[in-house]
Amino acid sequence: MLQAKLEVQPRDAFGKQNARAIRREGGVPAVLYGRSQDTLAIQLNARTFKQFLRAHGENVIINMEIGGGDPETVIIKEIQRDPVEKHQLLHADFIRISLDEPVTASVPVVLVGIPSGVEEGGVLELPLRQVTLHCLPMQLPTEISIDVSELDIGDAIHVSDLDLDDEVEILDEVDRIIATVSQPRIQLELEAEEAAAEAAAEGEEDLEEQPSEPEVISRRQDDDEAEE
Repeated sequence: MLQAKLEVQPRDAFGKQNARAIRREGGVPAVLYGRSQDTLAIQLNARTFKQFLRAHGENVIINMEIGGGDPETVIIKEIQRDPVEKHQLLHADFIRISLDEPVTASVPVVLVGIPSGVEEGGVLELPLRQVTLHCLPMQLPTEISIDVSELDIGDAIHVSDLDLDDEVEILDEVDRIIATVSQPRIQLELEAEEAAAEAAAEGEEDLEEQPSEPEVISRRQDDDEAEE
């Protein structure tokens, strides 16, 4: 896992009003917590933080300097973005770590190559975009690259197919699908319509083959005929 330096500033208070004021001034409100220490309210310059993320990503060990003080070793726990304007950062959570203690983090999945099934008309799907890992910080990969070029229609890559270092524990269920190539939706709809049409035709044939009901003579009619 990479290491990078990040300078932040302390802020005086928590709360929504304080956070809104920071955003109006071009900043990002944030908090730092963990390792049985006090939770600190901090803030970052939004433009600087975006540049940091473009250069290093979210999975990076950060040497954080708060107001010019001694650096603390932290990682990004969560970044909240505007649901509509994804580029707008609303809040960030950082957590203190020790390089000698395991951490749990979500690592993004990156697909490499074009599946052969896609070239035949299939659709590449990525149900699991992040994999949760548990390991020492320096063993945590920045991303997980998966070669999907050999996938045909109907093929899938599961969590159990990942080849990571023995020291890295995968916390997701082993049978979860990471990537798969499915049939085109139009093809599936056509097959469903054909199956429904065949079922309806078979139903009509069954009705035609059923024998007509025999005439039912009531007991009363039988008795009358006997008396005559």
